[in-house]
Amino acid sequence: MKTENEILEMVFAMFLEKGFSEISTNEIIREAGMTKGGFYYSFKSREDLDRKIIEKYIHPFFAKPAEEMQRVWEESKKDIPTGELLWKGFFQPQRFSNYQAMIGKEIPFRNFYFLIYEGMKKFPQVAGYFKAFNQKKGEILHHILQRGQTRGEVIKTLDLEDYVTMILAMQDGILALKVLDDSIDDEEKYKKIQYQMWKDISTEEIRKYTDGGVTSAVS
Repeated sequence: MKTENEILEMVFAMFLEKGFSEISTNEIIREAGMTKGGFYYSFKSREDLDRKIIEKYIHPFFAKPAEEMQRVWEESKKDIPTGELLWKGFFQPQRFSNYQAMIGKEIPFRNFYFLIYEGMKKFPQVAGYFKAFNQKKGEILHHILQRGQTRGEVIKTLDLEDYVTMILAMQDGILALKVLDDSIDDEEKYKKIQYQMWKDISTEEIRKYTDGGVTSAVS
């Protein structure tokens, strides 16, 4: 008999292929080689199974990068140049490759994106995760840019609220492109966004681009 983790992994793969709603409980029972009694021994209900899938596979997609961004931000009291902080504390944690490494498998981004989208419509907690994550991203980016202004690395005239909104919209555009073509390297796209960002917002005295992110140095 399959363990609970094995069942959750199997069901997650099924959901990625067809979505939450298109997979019946009977189909899950059949694919898992279980009896109905065995299924309801392991899971209180179909809703319980869905909840465990969400907690195991959906929640970490939002929670882990948010935690990493917060961790890096809290370490920003160290003398980390703002350009480097933008990469380590904002762009880098959001790479899809990080999520795949966390769950220990490669999965199609397109399938995962559509599962997230369905989950937001079907489950209030998924919509809540999405909303909280976007709020956290905006807050962290705002903090980093504001810190850069204080340090004299980011131009003082930058409208932080408008600029944060623009960068988040550009990120959404990268996600849309990756849905259309899963071979797109989101890390490369993020690096290009940051490179252009740094050209636009850094003060004349502070500018240096290095592989893996932007760091600042006095010229």
